[in-house]
Amino acid sequence: MTGKTFKKPKLGEKLMKGIPTSPGVAMGKVCIHQDIFSHVPTYTIEDHQIGLEIQKLKKAIEEVEEAIRRDHDNVRRQLGYGGYGDAEIFSTHLSIMKDSHFLSEVFEKVATQRINATAAVLSQIKRYEEVFFKMGDTYLKERILDIRDIGKRLIESLIGPIEFDCPFKEAVIVAGLELTPKDTVQIKKERVLAFITEQGGRESHAAILARSMGIPAVLGIGGLLSRIQKGDFIIVDGNLGFVVVNPPEGVIREYQKNQEKIKAHRRGLEKLITSPTETMDGERFTLMANIGSMMDLEFAIHYQADGIGLFRTELPFIVGDHFLSEEEQFEIYKRVVEKMNPREVIIRTLDFGGDKFLVSPRPEKNPFLGYRSTRAFLKEKEMLKIQLRAIFRASAYGKVKVLFPMVSSIEEVRQLRKIVKEVDDELLSQKANFEKGIPIGVMVEVPSLAIVAFKLMKEVDFVSIGTNDLVQFTLAVDRDNDLVSHLYQPLNPSILWLIKNVIEGGKAYGKSVSICGEIAGNPTYFPLLFGLGLRELSVAPVSILEIKEIARLVTMEKASHIANKALGMDSSEEIRQLLEASYPLAYH
Repeated sequence: MTGKTFKKPKLGEKLMKGIPTSPGVAMGKVCIHQDIFSHVPTYTIEDHQIGLEIQKLKKAIEEVEEAIRRDHDNVRRQLGYGGYGDAEIFSTHLSIMKDSHFLSEVFEKVATQRINATAAVLSQIKRYEEVFFKMGDTYLKERILDIRDIGKRLIESLIGPIEFDCPFKEAVIVAGLELTPKDTVQIKKERVLAFITEQGGRESHAAILARSMGIPAVLGIGGLLSRIQKGDFIIVDGNLGFVVVNPPEGVIREYQKNQEKIKAHRRGLEKLITSPTETMDGERFTLMANIGSMMDLEFAIHYQADGIGLFRTELPFIVGDHFLSEEEQFEIYKRVVEKMNPREVIIRTLDFGGDKFLVSPRPEKNPFLGYRSTRAFLKEKEMLKIQLRAIFRASAYGKVKVLFPMVSSIEEVRQLRKIVKEVDDELLSQKANFEKGIPIGVMVEVPSLAIVAFKLMKEVDFVSIGTNDLVQFTLAVDRDNDLVSHLYQPLNPSILWLIKNVIEGGKAYGKSVSICGEIAGNPTYFPLLFGLGLRELSVAPVSILEIKEIARLVTMEKASHIANKALGMDSSEEIRQLLEASYPLAYH
Protein backbone atom coordinates (compact mmCIF):
# COMPACT_ATOMS: atom_id res chain seq x y z
CA MET A 1 0.00 0.00 0.00
CA THR A 2 1.04 3.62 -0.34
CA GLY A 3 1.53 3.91 3.40
CA LYS A 4 4.98 2.40 2.76
CA THR A 5 7.80 4.93 3.12
CA PHE A 6 11.49 4.59 3.70
CA LYS A 7 12.82 4.56 7.23
CA LYS A 8 14.06 7.94 8.40
CA PRO A 9 17.88 8.07 8.10
CA LYS A 10 19.91 8.27 11.28
CA LEU A 11 20.93 11.75 12.39
CA GLY A 12 24.59 10.77 12.19
CA GLU A 13 24.40 10.57 8.40
CA LYS A 14 24.85 13.63 6.19
CA LEU A 15 21.17 14.43 6.10
CA MET A 16 19.20 17.43 4.81
CA LYS A 17 15.49 18.14 5.19
CA GLY A 18 13.31 20.00 2.73
CA ILE A 19 9.73 20.13 1.47
CA PRO A 20 8.55 16.85 -0.09
CA THR A 21 6.88 18.03 -3.31
CA SER A 22 6.79 14.91 -5.49
CA PRO A 23 6.74 11.38 -4.01
CA GLY A 24 9.14 8.54 -4.65
CA VAL A 25 12.79 7.75 -4.01
CA ALA A 26 15.76 8.17 -6.34
CA MET A 27 19.46 7.45 -6.00
CA GLY A 28 22.31 8.62 -8.19
CA LYS A 29 24.97 11.23 -8.88
CA VAL A 30 24.07 14.87 -8.50
CA CYS A 31 24.55 17.45 -11.23
CA ILE A 32 24.33 21.08 -10.18
CA HIS A 33 22.35 23.45 -12.37
CA GLN A 34 23.90 26.88 -12.01
CA ASP A 35 22.08 29.97 -13.21
CA ILE A 36 23.77 32.39 -15.58
CA PHE A 37 25.11 34.51 -12.72
CA SER A 38 27.41 31.61 -11.84
CA HIS A 39 29.01 31.74 -15.30
CA VAL A 40 29.87 35.43 -15.50
CA PRO A 41 33.56 35.95 -16.31
CA THR A 42 35.32 38.71 -14.39
CA TYR A 43 38.57 40.22 -15.58
CA THR A 44 40.38 43.54 -15.73
CA ILE A 45 40.65 45.49 -18.97
CA GLU A 46 43.21 47.90 -20.36
CA ASP A 47 42.50 51.61 -20.89
CA HIS A 48 42.12 51.18 -24.64
CA GLN A 49 39.48 48.45 -24.07
CA ILE A 50 37.12 50.62 -21.99
CA GLY A 51 35.46 52.17 -25.04
CA LEU A 52 34.87 48.74 -26.60
CA GLU A 53 33.25 47.37 -23.42
CA ILE A 54 31.01 50.43 -23.17
CA GLN A 55 29.90 49.98 -26.79
CA LYS A 56 29.11 46.31 -26.10
CA LEU A 57 27.09 47.35 -23.06
CA LYS A 58 25.15 49.99 -25.02
CA LYS A 59 24.29 47.45 -27.69
CA ALA A 60 23.13 44.95 -25.05
CA ILE A 61 20.92 47.59 -23.44
CA GLU A 62 19.30 48.38 -26.79
CA GLU A 63 18.67 44.68 -27.46
CA VAL A 64 17.15 44.11 -24.03
CA GLU A 65 14.92 47.20 -24.26
CA GLU A 66 13.67 46.03 -27.64
CA ALA A 67 13.02 42.52 -26.30
CA ILE A 68 11.07 43.90 -23.31
CA ARG A 69 8.97 46.15 -25.57
CA ARG A 70 8.29 43.20 -27.84
CA ASP A 71 7.13 41.06 -24.91
CA HIS A 72 5.00 43.94 -23.62
CA ASP A 73 3.33 44.53 -26.99
CA ASN A 74 2.68 40.83 -27.54
CA VAL A 75 0.82 40.55 -24.25
CA ARG A 76 -1.23 43.71 -24.82
CA ARG A 77 -2.03 42.68 -28.40
CA GLN A 78 -3.24 39.26 -27.25
CA LEU A 79 -5.25 40.53 -24.31
CA GLY A 80 -6.20 44.12 -24.97
CA TYR A 81 -7.15 46.09 -21.85
CA GLY A 82 -7.60 42.86 -19.92
CA GLY A 83 -3.91 42.18 -20.19
CA TYR A 84 -2.95 45.20 -18.10
CA GLY A 85 -1.77 43.18 -15.11
CA ASP A 86 0.31 40.77 -17.16
CA ALA A 87 1.88 43.45 -19.33
CA GLU A 88 2.60 45.76 -16.42
CA ILE A 89 5.67 43.78 -15.38
CA PHE A 90 7.32 44.66 -18.71
CA SER A 91 6.54 48.34 -18.15
CA THR A 92 8.26 48.06 -14.77
CA HIS A 93 11.32 46.49 -16.41
CA LEU A 94 11.45 49.23 -19.03
CA SER A 95 11.30 51.89 -16.33
CA ILE A 96 14.28 50.26 -14.58
CA MET A 97 16.18 50.18 -17.88
CA LYS A 98 15.42 53.88 -18.33
CA ASP A 99 16.66 54.65 -14.82
CA SER A 100 19.78 56.71 -15.62
CA HIS A 101 21.20 56.08 -12.15
CA PHE A 102 20.96 52.26 -12.46
CA LEU A 103 22.75 52.09 -15.81
CA SER A 104 25.14 55.01 -15.32
CA GLU A 105 26.68 53.19 -12.36
CA VAL A 106 27.29 50.16 -14.59
CA PHE A 107 29.12 52.32 -17.13
CA GLU A 108 31.04 53.94 -14.28
CA LYS A 109 32.18 50.56 -12.96
CA VAL A 110 33.59 49.67 -16.39
CA ALA A 111 35.44 52.97 -16.68
CA THR A 112 36.75 53.41 -13.12
CA GLN A 113 37.20 49.83 -11.91
CA ARG A 114 38.41 48.66 -15.34
CA ILE A 115 36.30 45.50 -15.34
CA ASN A 116 34.49 43.88 -18.25
CA ALA A 117 30.88 44.89 -18.95
CA THR A 118 29.37 41.57 -17.86
CA ALA A 119 31.10 41.72 -14.49
CA ALA A 120 29.95 45.34 -14.05
CA VAL A 121 26.32 44.31 -14.65
CA LEU A 122 26.58 41.48 -12.11
CA SER A 123 28.19 43.77 -9.54
CA GLN A 124 25.39 46.31 -9.91
CA ILE A 125 22.69 43.63 -9.56
CA LYS A 126 24.27 42.33 -6.36
CA ARG A 127 24.48 45.84 -4.94
CA TYR A 128 20.79 46.52 -5.63
CA GLU A 129 19.83 43.13 -4.18
CA GLU A 130 21.65 43.96 -0.95
CA VAL A 131 20.08 47.42 -0.67
CA PHE A 132 16.52 46.25 -1.44
CA PHE A 133 16.75 43.24 0.84
CA LYS A 134 17.73 45.40 3.83
CA MET A 135 14.69 47.63 3.35
CA GLY A 136 11.60 46.90 5.38
CA ASP A 137 9.22 47.63 2.51
CA THR A 138 7.79 44.35 1.13
CA TYR A 139 7.17 45.88 -2.28
CA LEU A 140 10.80 46.98 -2.65
CA LYS A 141 12.05 43.55 -1.53
CA GLU A 142 9.98 41.94 -4.28
CA ARG A 143 11.64 44.18 -6.89
CA ILE A 144 14.76 42.05 -6.44
CA LEU A 145 13.17 39.61 -8.88
CA ASP A 146 12.79 42.38 -11.47
CA ILE A 147 16.43 43.40 -11.08
CA ARG A 148 17.58 39.78 -11.45
CA ASP A 149 15.43 39.28 -14.55
CA ILE A 150 16.87 42.38 -16.22
CA GLY A 151 20.36 41.29 -15.20
CA LYS A 152 19.87 37.87 -16.81
CA ARG A 153 18.69 39.52 -20.03
CA LEU A 154 21.70 41.86 -20.16
CA ILE A 155 24.22 39.11 -19.37
CA GLU A 156 22.69 36.73 -21.94
CA SER A 157 22.92 39.52 -24.51
CA LEU A 158 26.59 40.03 -23.65
CA ILE A 159 27.81 36.42 -23.41
CA GLY A 160 24.95 34.32 -24.83
CA PRO A 161 22.61 31.88 -23.06
CA ILE A 162 24.10 29.20 -20.81
CA GLU A 163 23.10 25.62 -21.56
CA PHE A 164 22.68 23.08 -18.76
CA ASP A 165 26.09 21.43 -18.42
CA CYS A 166 26.19 17.91 -17.00
CA PRO A 167 29.20 15.70 -17.84
CA PHE A 168 27.66 12.39 -16.75
CA LYS A 169 26.27 9.99 -19.34
CA GLU A 170 23.79 8.34 -16.96
CA ALA A 171 20.59 9.90 -15.59
CA VAL A 172 21.26 12.25 -12.67
CA ILE A 173 19.68 14.08 -9.78
CA VAL A 174 19.42 17.75 -10.75
CA ALA A 175 20.20 20.26 -7.99
CA GLY A 176 19.97 24.03 -8.15
CA LEU A 177 19.16 27.22 -6.30
CA GLU A 178 15.82 27.24 -8.12
CA LEU A 179 14.58 25.96 -11.46
CA THR A 180 12.68 28.35 -13.71
CA PRO A 181 10.41 27.30 -16.61
CA LYS A 182 13.23 28.17 -19.02
CA ASP A 183 15.61 25.96 -17.02
CA THR A 184 13.30 22.96 -16.88
CA VAL A 185 12.41 22.91 -20.57
CA GLN A 186 16.13 22.85 -21.43
CA ILE A 187 16.73 19.71 -19.37
CA LYS A 188 16.34 16.38 -21.16
CA LYS A 189 13.71 14.67 -19.09
CA GLU A 190 14.94 11.13 -19.73
CA ARG A 191 18.19 12.07 -17.96
CA VAL A 192 16.57 13.25 -14.72
CA LEU A 193 16.10 10.98 -11.69
CA ALA A 194 14.93 13.69 -9.29
CA PHE A 195 14.96 17.43 -8.54
CA ILE A 196 16.37 19.05 -5.38
CA THR A 197 16.54 22.82 -4.92
CA GLU A 198 17.45 25.36 -2.29
CA GLN A 199 14.36 27.46 -2.99
CA GLY A 200 10.79 26.64 -4.02
CA GLY A 201 7.75 24.89 -2.64
CA ARG A 202 4.95 22.52 -3.61
CA GLU A 203 3.62 24.76 -6.38
CA SER A 204 6.94 25.97 -7.82
CA HIS A 205 7.87 25.24 -11.44
CA ALA A 206 10.22 22.42 -10.46
CA ALA A 207 7.57 20.76 -8.27
CA ILE A 208 4.92 20.91 -10.99
CA LEU A 209 7.29 19.45 -13.56
CA ALA A 210 8.50 16.72 -11.18
CA ARG A 211 4.96 15.56 -10.50
CA SER A 212 4.18 15.62 -14.21
CA MET A 213 7.29 13.51 -14.89
CA GLY A 214 6.50 11.17 -12.02
CA ILE A 215 9.92 11.69 -10.40
CA PRO A 216 10.77 12.52 -6.78
CA ALA A 217 11.47 16.10 -5.71
CA VAL A 218 12.53 17.75 -2.47
CA LEU A 219 12.65 21.54 -2.54
CA GLY A 220 13.31 24.37 -0.11
CA ILE A 221 16.49 22.75 1.30
CA GLY A 222 18.35 25.40 3.26
CA GLY A 223 22.01 25.75 2.30
CA LEU A 224 21.79 22.94 -0.26
CA LEU A 225 24.39 24.18 -2.73
CA SER A 226 27.00 24.82 -0.05
CA ARG A 227 26.63 21.24 1.21
CA ILE A 228 26.92 19.24 -2.01
CA GLN A 229 29.33 18.92 -4.91
CA LYS A 230 28.90 17.75 -8.49
CA GLY A 231 29.25 13.98 -8.57
CA ASP A 232 28.15 13.33 -4.97
CA PHE A 233 26.01 10.20 -4.62
CA ILE A 234 22.64 11.26 -3.24
CA ILE A 235 19.46 9.58 -2.06
CA VAL A 236 16.32 11.70 -2.55
CA ASP A 237 13.28 10.66 -0.52
CA GLY A 238 10.34 12.60 -1.96
CA ASN A 239 7.94 10.92 0.46
CA LEU A 240 9.51 12.28 3.64
CA GLY A 241 11.50 15.23 2.27
CA PHE A 242 14.95 13.85 3.10
CA VAL A 243 18.16 14.11 1.08
CA VAL A 244 21.08 11.88 2.13
CA VAL A 245 24.52 12.79 0.77
CA ASN A 246 27.20 10.14 0.16
CA PRO A 247 25.55 7.57 2.46
CA PRO A 248 27.39 4.42 3.60
CA GLU A 249 26.87 1.16 1.68
CA GLY A 250 24.52 -0.22 4.34
CA VAL A 251 22.10 2.68 3.93
CA ILE A 252 22.22 2.41 0.13
CA ARG A 253 21.44 -1.32 0.31
CA GLU A 254 18.50 -0.67 2.63
CA TYR A 255 17.03 1.89 0.26
CA GLN A 256 17.63 -0.40 -2.71
CA LYS A 257 15.77 -3.25 -1.01
CA ASN A 258 12.83 -0.98 -0.25
CA GLN A 259 12.88 0.34 -3.80
CA GLU A 260 12.65 -3.20 -5.14
CA LYS A 261 9.73 -3.97 -2.82
CA ILE A 262 7.85 -0.92 -4.04
CA LYS A 263 8.63 -1.72 -7.68
CA ALA A 264 7.36 -5.27 -7.17
CA HIS A 265 4.24 -3.93 -5.51
CA ARG A 266 3.64 -1.54 -8.42
CA ARG A 267 4.08 -4.37 -10.90
CA GLY A 268 1.49 -6.35 -8.97
CA LEU A 269 -0.95 -3.46 -9.17
CA GLU A 270 -0.85 -3.50 -12.96
CA LYS A 271 -3.36 -6.36 -12.98
CA LEU A 272 -5.93 -3.93 -11.56
CA ILE A 273 -5.84 -1.69 -14.65
CA THR A 274 -8.70 -3.54 -16.34
CA SER A 275 -10.58 -4.42 -13.14
CA PRO A 276 -13.83 -2.57 -12.34
CA THR A 277 -13.73 0.45 -10.06
CA GLU A 278 -15.73 -0.94 -7.14
CA THR A 279 -15.59 -1.88 -3.47
CA MET A 280 -15.48 -5.38 -1.98
CA ASP A 281 -19.29 -5.50 -1.87
CA GLY A 282 -19.65 -4.36 -5.49
CA GLU A 283 -20.44 -0.67 -4.94
CA ARG A 284 -19.26 1.21 -8.03
CA PHE A 285 -17.61 4.64 -7.92
CA THR A 286 -15.96 6.95 -10.43
CA LEU A 287 -12.19 7.26 -10.39
CA MET A 288 -10.87 10.06 -12.58
CA ALA A 289 -7.41 11.57 -13.10
CA ASN A 290 -5.86 14.94 -12.31
CA ILE A 291 -3.62 16.12 -15.14
CA GLY A 292 -1.51 19.17 -15.89
CA SER A 293 0.40 18.02 -18.95
CA MET A 294 0.32 15.64 -21.91
CA MET A 295 2.57 13.30 -19.93
CA ASP A 296 -0.09 13.10 -17.21
CA LEU A 297 -2.68 12.44 -19.91
CA GLU A 298 -0.76 9.44 -21.22
CA PHE A 299 -0.59 7.97 -17.72
CA ALA A 300 -4.32 8.59 -17.24
CA ILE A 301 -5.05 6.70 -20.45
CA HIS A 302 -2.64 3.89 -19.52
CA TYR A 303 -4.29 3.39 -16.13
CA GLN A 304 -7.76 3.63 -17.74
CA ALA A 305 -9.07 6.55 -15.70
CA ASP A 306 -12.83 7.04 -15.93
CA GLY A 307 -12.16 10.53 -17.23
CA ILE A 308 -10.24 13.69 -16.41
CA GLY A 309 -11.65 15.09 -13.18
CA LEU A 310 -9.26 18.03 -13.05
CA PHE A 311 -7.27 19.44 -15.95
CA ARG A 312 -5.01 22.07 -14.40
CA THR A 313 -4.37 24.45 -17.27
CA GLU A 314 -1.54 26.47 -15.69
CA LEU A 315 1.53 24.48 -16.78
CA PRO A 316 1.52 25.41 -20.51
CA PHE A 317 1.28 29.09 -19.50
CA ILE A 318 4.08 28.78 -16.95
CA VAL A 319 6.39 26.97 -19.35
CA GLY A 320 5.49 29.33 -22.20
CA ASP A 321 6.01 32.27 -19.81
CA HIS A 322 3.12 34.21 -21.37
CA PHE A 323 -0.65 34.21 -21.60
CA LEU A 324 -1.47 31.79 -24.40
CA SER A 325 -3.66 32.97 -27.27
CA GLU A 326 -7.09 31.47 -27.91
CA GLU A 327 -5.72 29.31 -30.72
CA GLU A 328 -2.80 28.06 -28.64
CA GLN A 329 -5.16 27.10 -25.84
CA PHE A 330 -7.72 25.56 -28.20
CA GLU A 331 -5.14 23.19 -29.69
CA ILE A 332 -4.13 21.97 -26.21
CA TYR A 333 -7.71 21.42 -24.98
CA LYS A 334 -8.78 19.83 -28.26
CA ARG A 335 -5.95 17.29 -28.07
CA VAL A 336 -6.86 16.27 -24.51
CA VAL A 337 -10.59 16.07 -25.23
CA GLU A 338 -10.06 14.02 -28.39
CA LYS A 339 -7.77 11.55 -26.65
CA MET A 340 -10.22 11.02 -23.76
CA ASN A 341 -13.39 10.85 -25.90
CA PRO A 342 -16.00 9.53 -24.97
CA ARG A 343 -14.89 9.96 -21.35
CA GLU A 344 -15.43 13.43 -19.90
CA VAL A 345 -12.79 16.09 -19.33
CA ILE A 346 -13.27 18.71 -16.61
CA ILE A 347 -11.15 21.72 -17.54
CA ARG A 348 -10.31 24.12 -14.73
CA THR A 349 -9.82 27.74 -15.72
CA LEU A 350 -6.49 29.29 -14.77
CA ASP A 351 -5.65 29.30 -11.09
CA PHE A 352 -3.12 32.09 -11.42
CA GLY A 353 -1.81 34.90 -9.24
CA GLY A 354 0.03 34.33 -5.99
CA ASP A 355 3.33 33.02 -7.35
CA LYS A 356 1.99 32.50 -10.88
CA PHE A 357 2.60 34.63 -13.98
CA LEU A 358 -0.08 37.31 -13.62
CA VAL A 359 1.24 40.38 -11.85
CA SER A 360 -1.11 42.48 -9.74
CA PRO A 361 -1.50 46.12 -10.80
CA ARG A 362 -0.67 47.00 -7.18
CA PRO A 363 1.79 45.47 -4.71
CA GLU A 364 0.27 42.89 -2.37
CA LYS A 365 1.51 41.79 1.04
CA ASN A 366 -0.16 38.40 0.70
CA PRO A 367 -0.84 37.62 -2.98
CA PHE A 368 -2.11 34.10 -2.18
CA LEU A 369 -5.14 35.69 -0.51
CA GLY A 370 -5.30 38.59 -2.92
CA TYR A 371 -5.66 39.30 -6.61
CA ARG A 372 -5.62 35.78 -7.98
CA SER A 373 -7.57 33.16 -9.88
CA THR A 374 -11.31 33.77 -10.40
CA ARG A 375 -11.36 37.05 -8.49
CA ALA A 376 -8.71 38.35 -10.89
CA PHE A 377 -10.55 36.90 -13.89
CA LEU A 378 -13.69 38.79 -12.88
CA LYS A 379 -11.68 41.99 -13.33
CA GLU A 380 -9.67 40.81 -16.33
CA LYS A 381 -12.74 39.54 -18.19
CA GLU A 382 -11.14 39.44 -21.62
CA MET A 383 -8.57 36.93 -20.37
CA LEU A 384 -11.34 34.73 -19.01
CA LYS A 385 -13.32 34.98 -22.24
CA ILE A 386 -10.28 33.94 -24.28
CA GLN A 387 -9.89 30.80 -22.21
CA LEU A 388 -13.62 30.02 -22.20
CA ARG A 389 -13.85 30.39 -25.98
CA ALA A 390 -10.97 27.95 -26.40
CA ILE A 391 -12.54 25.45 -23.98
CA PHE A 392 -16.02 25.73 -25.53
CA ARG A 393 -14.64 25.20 -29.03
CA ALA A 394 -12.82 22.08 -27.81
CA SER A 395 -16.19 20.69 -26.64
CA ALA A 396 -16.97 19.90 -30.29
CA TYR A 397 -14.45 17.04 -30.02
CA GLY A 398 -15.68 15.31 -26.86
CA LYS A 399 -17.36 15.65 -23.49
CA VAL A 400 -16.30 18.82 -21.64
CA LYS A 401 -17.15 20.50 -18.36
CA VAL A 402 -15.79 23.84 -17.08
CA LEU A 403 -14.57 24.27 -13.51
CA PHE A 404 -13.84 27.65 -11.85
CA PRO A 405 -11.29 27.76 -8.98
CA MET A 406 -10.99 30.04 -5.95
CA VAL A 407 -14.66 31.06 -5.80
CA SER A 408 -15.72 32.43 -2.43
CA SER A 409 -19.35 33.59 -2.80
CA ILE A 410 -22.66 32.99 -4.54
CA GLU A 411 -22.34 36.46 -6.10
CA GLU A 412 -19.13 35.41 -7.83
CA VAL A 413 -20.81 32.28 -9.18
CA ARG A 414 -23.56 34.42 -10.72
CA GLN A 415 -21.02 36.80 -12.26
CA LEU A 416 -19.21 33.84 -13.79
CA ARG A 417 -22.40 32.42 -15.25
CA LYS A 418 -23.13 35.80 -16.79
CA ILE A 419 -19.72 35.80 -18.52
CA VAL A 420 -20.32 32.22 -19.67
CA LYS A 421 -23.58 33.36 -21.25
CA GLU A 422 -21.79 36.21 -23.03
CA VAL A 423 -19.22 33.78 -24.47
CA ASP A 424 -22.03 31.43 -25.52
CA ASP A 425 -23.75 34.26 -27.36
CA GLU A 426 -20.51 35.39 -29.03
CA LEU A 427 -19.75 31.91 -30.34
CA LEU A 428 -23.34 31.43 -31.52
CA SER A 429 -23.22 34.72 -33.42
CA GLN A 430 -19.97 33.57 -35.04
CA LYS A 431 -21.59 30.21 -35.88
CA ALA A 432 -18.71 28.47 -34.12
CA ASN A 433 -18.76 24.71 -33.69
CA PHE A 434 -19.21 23.90 -29.98
CA GLU A 435 -21.47 21.93 -27.65
CA LYS A 436 -24.32 24.00 -26.25
CA GLY A 437 -25.09 23.94 -22.54
CA ILE A 438 -21.65 22.87 -21.27
CA PRO A 439 -21.93 22.00 -17.54
CA ILE A 440 -20.48 24.70 -15.29
CA GLY A 441 -19.00 23.92 -11.88
CA VAL A 442 -16.86 25.49 -9.16
CA MET A 443 -14.09 24.34 -6.88
CA VAL A 444 -15.11 24.29 -3.23
CA GLU A 445 -11.79 25.25 -1.67
CA VAL A 446 -12.76 28.35 0.31
CA PRO A 447 -14.63 27.64 3.57
CA SER A 448 -17.21 30.37 2.87
CA LEU A 449 -18.46 28.40 -0.14
CA ALA A 450 -18.48 25.06 1.70
CA ILE A 451 -20.64 26.58 4.44
CA VAL A 452 -23.34 27.71 1.97
CA ALA A 453 -23.19 24.46 -0.02
CA PHE A 454 -26.98 24.01 -0.10
CA LYS A 455 -27.44 27.45 -1.66
CA LEU A 456 -24.50 26.87 -3.98
CA MET A 457 -26.04 23.77 -5.54
CA LYS A 458 -28.92 25.87 -6.95
CA GLU A 459 -26.40 27.89 -8.98
CA VAL A 460 -24.08 25.24 -10.48
CA ASP A 461 -24.22 21.96 -12.39
CA PHE A 462 -21.53 20.24 -10.29
CA VAL A 463 -18.78 20.94 -7.73
CA SER A 464 -15.30 19.62 -7.03
CA ILE A 465 -13.91 19.83 -3.50
CA GLY A 466 -10.33 21.14 -3.63
CA THR A 467 -8.94 19.83 -0.38
CA ASN A 468 -5.46 21.37 -0.54
CA ASP A 469 -6.61 24.97 -0.23
CA LEU A 470 -9.69 24.05 1.83
CA VAL A 471 -7.42 22.67 4.56
CA GLN A 472 -5.06 25.66 4.40
CA PHE A 473 -7.80 28.29 4.46
CA THR A 474 -9.90 26.56 7.11
CA LEU A 475 -7.00 25.98 9.51
CA ALA A 476 -5.07 29.16 8.54
CA VAL A 477 -1.93 27.09 7.88
CA ASP A 478 0.68 27.47 5.15
CA ARG A 479 1.76 23.89 4.50
CA ASP A 480 5.03 25.09 2.91
CA ASN A 481 6.00 26.85 6.14
CA ASP A 482 8.06 24.46 8.28
CA LEU A 483 7.18 26.43 11.40
CA VAL A 484 3.46 25.59 11.15
CA SER A 485 3.26 22.74 8.62
CA HIS A 486 2.52 20.26 11.45
CA LEU A 487 -0.81 22.07 11.85
CA TYR A 488 -1.79 21.22 8.26
CA GLN A 489 -4.18 18.39 9.14
CA PRO A 490 -6.40 17.01 6.34
CA LEU A 491 -8.20 14.82 8.90
CA ASN A 492 -9.10 17.73 11.17
CA PRO A 493 -12.77 17.29 12.20
CA SER A 494 -13.67 20.73 10.82
CA ILE A 495 -12.50 19.63 7.36
CA LEU A 496 -14.59 16.47 7.51
CA TRP A 497 -17.69 18.42 8.52
CA LEU A 498 -17.21 20.87 5.64
CA ILE A 499 -16.81 17.98 3.18
CA LYS A 500 -19.90 16.30 4.62
CA ASN A 501 -21.92 19.50 4.23
CA VAL A 502 -20.97 19.81 0.56
CA ILE A 503 -21.84 16.15 -0.09
CA GLU A 504 -25.24 16.54 1.56
CA GLY A 505 -25.91 19.71 -0.45
CA GLY A 506 -25.15 17.81 -3.65
CA LYS A 507 -27.49 14.97 -2.69
CA ALA A 508 -30.31 17.38 -1.83
CA TYR A 509 -30.23 18.94 -5.30
CA GLY A 510 -29.04 15.98 -7.34
CA LYS A 511 -25.71 17.63 -8.21
CA SER A 512 -22.45 15.76 -8.75
CA VAL A 513 -19.83 16.23 -6.01
CA SER A 514 -16.26 15.09 -6.65
CA ILE A 515 -13.09 15.54 -4.62
CA CYS A 516 -9.51 16.19 -5.71
CA GLY A 517 -6.28 17.10 -3.98
CA GLU A 518 -4.05 15.16 -1.64
CA ILE A 519 -6.91 13.76 0.45
CA ALA A 520 -8.47 12.12 -2.59
CA GLY A 521 -5.16 10.66 -3.76
CA ASN A 522 -4.21 9.14 -0.42
CA PRO A 523 -5.49 5.53 -0.38
CA THR A 524 -5.54 5.43 3.43
CA TYR A 525 -8.29 8.08 3.38
CA PHE A 526 -10.49 6.29 0.83
CA PRO A 527 -12.66 4.34 3.34
CA LEU A 528 -13.45 7.57 5.18
CA LEU A 529 -14.30 9.52 2.01
CA PHE A 530 -16.43 6.66 0.70
CA GLY A 531 -18.21 6.46 4.05
CA LEU A 532 -18.93 10.20 3.97
CA GLY A 533 -20.79 9.61 0.70
CA LEU A 534 -18.30 10.53 -2.00
CA ARG A 535 -18.67 8.48 -5.17
CA GLU A 536 -16.41 10.45 -7.49
CA LEU A 537 -12.69 10.99 -6.89
CA SER A 538 -10.06 12.63 -9.05
CA VAL A 539 -6.46 11.70 -8.28
CA ALA A 540 -2.97 11.76 -9.77
CA PRO A 541 -2.77 9.03 -12.44
CA VAL A 542 -0.13 7.10 -10.49
CA SER A 543 -2.57 6.82 -7.55
CA ILE A 544 -5.40 5.23 -9.54
CA LEU A 545 -4.32 1.63 -8.99
CA GLU A 546 -3.60 2.18 -5.29
CA ILE A 547 -7.14 3.53 -4.79
CA LYS A 548 -8.52 0.51 -6.64
CA GLU A 549 -6.47 -1.77 -4.41
CA ILE A 550 -7.77 -0.46 -1.10
CA ALA A 551 -11.33 -0.22 -2.46
CA ARG A 552 -11.29 -4.02 -2.69
CA LEU A 553 -11.03 -4.11 1.13
CA VAL A 554 -13.92 -1.69 1.72
CA THR A 555 -17.62 -2.35 2.25
CA MET A 556 -20.28 0.34 2.36
CA GLU A 557 -21.44 -0.74 5.82
CA LYS A 558 -17.99 -0.57 7.40
CA ALA A 559 -17.05 2.68 5.62
CA SER A 560 -20.27 4.38 6.78
CA HIS A 561 -19.60 3.23 10.35
CA ILE A 562 -16.05 4.65 10.22
CA ALA A 563 -17.24 7.98 8.81
CA ASN A 564 -19.94 8.42 11.45
CA LYS A 565 -17.48 7.59 14.20
CA ALA A 566 -14.86 10.00 12.77
CA LEU A 567 -17.38 12.86 12.66
CA GLY A 568 -17.83 12.48 16.40
CA MET A 569 -14.11 12.67 17.19
CA ASP A 570 -12.21 15.72 18.39
CA SER A 571 -8.77 15.48 16.77
CA SER A 572 -6.93 14.48 13.61
CA GLU A 573 -4.84 11.96 15.53
CA GLU A 574 -7.93 10.14 16.84
CA ILE A 575 -9.28 9.87 13.30
CA ARG A 576 -5.93 8.67 11.93
CA GLN A 577 -5.75 5.98 14.61
CA LEU A 578 -9.31 4.91 13.74
CA LEU A 579 -8.41 4.49 10.08
CA GLU A 580 -5.19 2.63 10.85
CA ALA A 581 -6.96 0.25 13.23
CA SER A 582 -9.74 -0.35 10.68
CA TYR A 583 -7.46 -0.94 7.67
CA PRO A 584 -3.96 -1.79 9.00
CA LEU A 585 -2.80 -3.16 5.63
CA ALA A 586 -3.12 0.31 4.11
CA TYR A 587 -0.51 1.67 6.55
CA HIS A 588 2.15 -1.00 6.05
